[in-house]
Amino acid sequence: MKDRVLVFDIWSDFAHFRRFETTTSPLTYPFPTGTTIAGLLAAIAGLPRDSYYSLFSRDNMEFSIRILNPVKKIVIPISIVKTDEPNWFFLWKLKDPRAPTPYEFVKEPKYRIYVRFKNSTLKKLYEKLKRFLENHQTVYTPYLGITEMIANFKFIDDFSAVPLSIKDEIKDLHSVARIDTIKIIPEEGKRYGRETVPLYMDNDRKVLEYCNVVYEVNGKPIKIRSGTIYEVGDEYVSFL
Repeated sequence: MKDRVLVFDIWSDFAHFRRFETTTSPLTYPFPTGTTIAGLLAAIAGLPRDSYYSLFSRDNMEFSIRILNPVKKIVIPISIVKTDEPNWFFLWKLKDPRAPTPYEFVKEPKYRIYVRFKNSTLKKLYEKLKRFLENHQTVYTPYLGITEMIANFKFIDDFSAVPLSIKDEIKDLHSVARIDTIKIIPEEGKRYGRETVPLYMDNDRKVLEYCNVVYEVNGKPIKIRSGTIYEVGDEYVSFL
């Protein structure tokens, strides 16, 4: 199963992938980060909380994301209840514990997730995830970023990851592109975004690696002229 790729679509009404640099007014990434995808796979497979970060390391797995619905963001005020004070519920009439907070969400998100297994020791996890995805089963409820954003999903297939080294050749890349490994060709009429996203964490929830990526806001393919990409089925993707 080494270099096998599990591919599935996931969607919801809203998503919120909190940006690491925001505090009082939470903003969202336009797509799930590597750390979010690790948590999503752990929920499907039923792995214990905070037990899987070393499992989903770069040595074992890589991820890729394709945007299927145009990225549309919306800000919704959320009433946050402060529960860090003793007896907050009984003091409700004396001091309102609610804190109205504007949250940024992705509206009607839909993504295609590619999970590339790089280590043969993960065969049991690979088989379990594939079986659960095929049968539309999960141990824990999947969601996109926060628990209120419950998600649905559909298994596409599993494929071989075929590496392609592109040089002086134009290809359509269907996924988010890693800037440091690929040279893109900007096209008129397309809208591009750029993000710095977290990829992997250790068991102390410390982010070990970030990367800079570029994406097409409406989910259209990105033309590239050089770099290393992978052929997965009939699509070309860049693993982050």
